[in-house]
Formats: sequence, structure tokens, C-alpha cells
Amino acid sequence: MRIAHTSIVTTSFSAKIGEKRKSAQRERTPQEVSREMQKGIHLLMEDSAQLLDEDPFLALDKAKEATRKDKTLTKHVEDHSLSLQEGSHLTFATWFHLALVYEKNGMNPEAIEIYSFLLKQKRNKSFLVRIRVNMGSLYHAEQNYTQAIKNYRMALDKTTREEKPLRFRIHCAIGNIFVETGKLQDAILEYEAVAMNADADIETCFNLLICYAQVGDVEKAKHTFLRILAISKLSSDNCSDTYPLERDDAMIEIELYEELEKSRKDSGTLLLTAGRLVSSLHHDGDWKVGYLWVRDQLKKRNIDVNHQIEMEQALQHLKRGEFESAIKILKSYETKDIALKAMVATNLSFVYFLEGNNSVADEYADIALATNRFNPNALVNKGNSLFVRENYAEAKELYLEAIGVDSTNFEAIYNLGLTNARLGLVSEAVQAFEKLHSITTNDPRVLYHVANLHEESDNEAAATKWFNVLSSVLPTDPGVLHRIGNLYALQKDDAQSLHYYSESHRLYPSNLDVCGLLAIWFVKHKLFERSIQFFKLASEIQPHEIKWSLMIGSCYRKIDRIEDAFEVYEGVRQDHPENIEFEALDELLRDPRSKSNYLQGRIAST
Repeated sequence: MRIAHTSIVTTSFSAKIGEKRKSAQRERTPQEVSREMQKGIHLLMEDSAQLLDEDPFLALDKAKEATRKDKTLTKHVEDHSLSLQEGSHLTFATWFHLALVYEKNGMNPEAIEIYSFLLKQKRNKSFLVRIRVNMGSLYHAEQNYTQAIKNYRMALDKTTREEKPLRFRIHCAIGNIFVETGKLQDAILEYEAVAMNADADIETCFNLLICYAQVGDVEKAKHTFLRILAISKLSSDNCSDTYPLERDDAMIEIELYEELEKSRKDSGTLLLTAGRLVSSLHHDGDWKVGYLWVRDQLKKRNIDVNHQIEMEQALQHLKRGEFESAIKILKSYETKDIALKAMVATNLSFVYFLEGNNSVADEYADIALATNRFNPNALVNKGNSLFVRENYAEAKELYLEAIGVDSTNFEAIYNLGLTNARLGLVSEAVQAFEKLHSITTNDPRVLYHVANLHEESDNEAAATKWFNVLSSVLPTDPGVLHRIGNLYALQKDDAQSLHYYSESHRLYPSNLDVCGLLAIWFVKHKLFERSIQFFKLASEIQPHEIKWSLMIGSCYRKIDRIEDAFEVYEGVRQDHPENIEFEALDELLRDPRSKSNYLQGRIAST
């Protein structure tokens, strides 16, 4: 009885707990349910945002789940006649986030579809502008330039004059599209809308400068360069006043320091590039005028890139073969500070090396290395001096040291490949050039050396592969086609060898070697009439060479055109009576039938 009573009490207690739970659930109001659903949507969006960089696909799944829950929330709000304002902002944010995640995953059409859906919702102006700008960027990425400009223009119409930063970004985006489509005058108008304002940035002015240079407007290019100088000077002064940029200043965060330093370096690079561009423009027919003008403007404003413009001028002298003028500019920096002295010594070493004055080039390379042992260009210059003296082992060590400092230094890797080839280290040479190929991609010089080294090591298959790659880069180079034909001939692939010899002959018909190879190919395949054509062409190219006429005569005999062969041989004997190599003619003359036929033909013709 006691056990049964206990069971009844326990059952009754459990039932009461269940009833309380059901009662608690029944007591949740629609508003509470709505808030709980909104909280779940917020959590999903936060998870999606955190995963966006690490795992975009998983972030997309989270974003889609958030939109599904938002639809459920919307139905709940409608079913219980709740305030629409309570969930409307969240709905917009959820779908907007989904569009951004689609963008991150490269699914631009899907993102555009979401943005188009959001445009139909009644939102305030700032949201509409942002959507239009994002749609413009997506259409731009899809190369749908008409729609991109349309959306940017519509965004621009929704902004006010006070929203300068946003308006400037939109103008620049439109200008970039016009540049891509070759409409430089339209691009200039967009960039000018930004560059003529006091709040203009260097990058936009730089883009405007490029457009002016491209259309040949030198004066406006110079005016824009002055604008860049003014912005650069103002920006530098502001940074110096507001942020001292000292590492030991505890008030400055490391991240801020690095960001400001990066911005300063980027601005300096654009300024230097702009100076080089303006300097290179033609000023009244004298190329030096541009450099002098730019240097004068930089000197007036105490901007520290003047020496780099002078170095650029020295390089221009080198390109024009004016070595003395280049040396004069470079030597003027020999007494400057250490960094400039090293730069000048490196350049002078290169100049004297080009002139063939290896001893002086070696001296300046030593000066540059004494100043900075880790200067990759100076190491290459020193290696070059050793290379021309055939000291390949030491040159190799210097090239390797330069690569250790700068793993992408083209000259060091290229010269290392040449040095290994001279040392007979074919596999190491191939390795160097293949590494360079991975860096430069389809440089003809690199491809040639890889193919040539494989051919020299009797690896016809690999050589054929690389010469074919080279041919894809230089499709009209007859020499490359000739080499490929030779390789296929070595591999007994007659059809391919004929194809490449024929293509080489089509591009360079007077190549005697190819004419001879084609003639021999046709002889080998007993197509004597075709071979005669190429032997005749070879005879026209090299008229004093007897062997071509003898080969023509031999081909005539092979096809039983004895009279033609006799005439060719007789002509050779008349032209070269002193030559004793006429066994074929003597044999023909001893044949009564052939001589009789030939004489009868001559009588009939008279």
C-alpha cells in the first residue's frame, strides 16, 4: 500500500510540473516570441560575419538560414498583427548581409538580384545610395559598363553637395570605367570633378594626370602635377603636426603607425611616378626640358624625391646612348650621403659595364658593396664583372647571394642560369630559368634558354614542349619554327617536321637552311618535282654554289626527265669548266639514248 501510494504521489507531482511548463509556454506573448526570433537572427548574422573571411561558403549558409528565419518572423508578425516597424529594419539588414556574402563568394548575379529586391522596399535615402553604389561595383566587375554607370549616376543623384567623400568616390568609380572603355575625355571630366576641389586626394589627381598625358595635353598634365605636389606637401605637414610618428611615443598605436607609414609610402610612390611621367612628356621637342622643370618644382617645395628624378634623367641619357651625360649626373652624387652614394655607385658600375669598361665597373661595384653588402643590384654588378672574366664559380656565388636578398631579382636569376650553363651544370641552369619563368611568365628569353638547354642535353621531348611554348609567345618567329621542325625530325615525326619547316619557310622564304631541309624532305619521300622547286630557290639564293644545280639534275633523272637533267648539267659545265666533280654529267653523256634524245629535241626546236 505504501509503495502504491508513493507512486500515485510521484505521478501527481510530475503532472503538476508538466502543467506548469505548459502554462509557462502558454504565457509567452507574441512580442516575446518575436524578440526571441530576432535574437536568433542576430546571432546567425554575427556568426556569418565572423566566418566571412575564413570560410565564405559556411558564412553563406548562415546568411541564408538567417533570411529563412526572417521570413518566419515576418509571417509571425503578420499573423499576430504586430508592429511592422519592429522587424522591418532587421529584414533589410538580413537581406543586405546576404547580398554582401554573395559578393564575397563571387556570386555577383545573385547579389544583384538581392539588391534589386531591396530597392523595391521603401527605405531612406542613405540606404538607397549604398545599394546603388554596390550594384554599380558589381556591374563593373561583370563588365556591364552601361548598367554600372547608370547605377553610379543614380546614386550620385541621391547625394547632396555636403556628402563630398561619397560623391568623390562615385565620380572616381565612373572615371575608372571610362578609362577601361577608352573614353578618356569622359574620364577626365569625372576626375576633374574631384581634383578641382580642396579635399581632392593624390590618387585621383594621379589618374587625371595619366589621362592628360595620354591625350597629349602637356600643360594640363603639368598643372595637375603641381596639384599633386600641393596635396602631398599638405598631407605631409598634417601628419607631422598631428602624428609625430615616433616609435617610442606611447600615445601612438603600432597599427596606426603602420597604416600611416603605408599611406605615406604609397603617396610617395605616386608622387615619384607622376614626376617621371611629366618629365617624359615632350616639351617643345627637347626631352630634357621636362626633367629640368620637374626638378625645379620639387626643389622649390623641398620634396625629397628630386634625386630620384635626376636618376631617371640619367637613365634616359643611357637609353639614348649619351653615356657621358649620364655619368656626369651620377658623379655629382658621389659626395652625397651614404644611401645616395651607394645608389650612384651601383648605377655607375652598370653604365661602365655597358661601355665595356669592366675594370671601372668592378671598382664601383666594390664601392656600392662596401656601403651596403645587401644591395642585390650591386651584387649582380660584381657578379657580371667576374662573369666576363670567366670566373664563373665566384660569379655564381654572388648571384646566389643577390637572390638570397631579393628572391625575385630577374637579373640575378637570369645570370645564374647563364653561369650554370657555362659551368656545364645543365640541370641547375634549367632549374634557374624555370624558376624565372614562374615569376615572369612567358618571357621569350627565359623560354628560349629552357628549350635550348633541354635540346643540348638531348631531351628532345622536353625541348619540343618548351619551344612550342615559345612559339605561342612568338608565333611569327621563323627561327623558332625551324628549331621545332628539327626536333620533330629527330623524333622521326615527318608530318610535324614538314609542317614546321613549311611555316618557317612561309615567314622567311630566303632561309637557305630551311629550303634545303624541305627539298631533302621531299627527296626522302620521293616527291622529286616538289624538291626541284626548293632546290631551284636555293640556287637563286646561292647562285655560285654548284651543289644545288647538281641536285636539280639528279631529281630530273629520278623522274626520267633526262633531257632536262642533261641541260642542267651542261649549263653547270659551261659555267664552271674548271670544276672536276661531274661524274653525273659524264655518266649521262655516256648514255647514247639520253644524248640522242636530247640532240633530237634540240634539232626539233630549231
